[in-house]
Amino acid sequence: MDENEKTAVLEEFGKRAQRCFGCFIAYHFKDMYLGEDASYYCEYCKDDSMFHFDQFSKVLDVSKLREAQKDED
Repeated sequence: MDENEKTAVLEEFGKRAQRCFGCFIAYHFKDMYLGEDASYYCEYCKDDSMFHFDQFSKVLDVSKLREAQKDED
């Protein structure tokens, strides 16, 4: 998978919706922060120990995401 494909898959993955564990409002993954306990928080509920989507998406195995599987079908 080349870099353009990875970028496209991550953009599609970032559009998934997830509820914030703090306020329970749904946000796109691309706007959320990952906590140490693998829970997701919005901009307003996050703390300094959390990682933004841009940071944690760099270490994801993109080939395992369902968005990558659609391209293979």
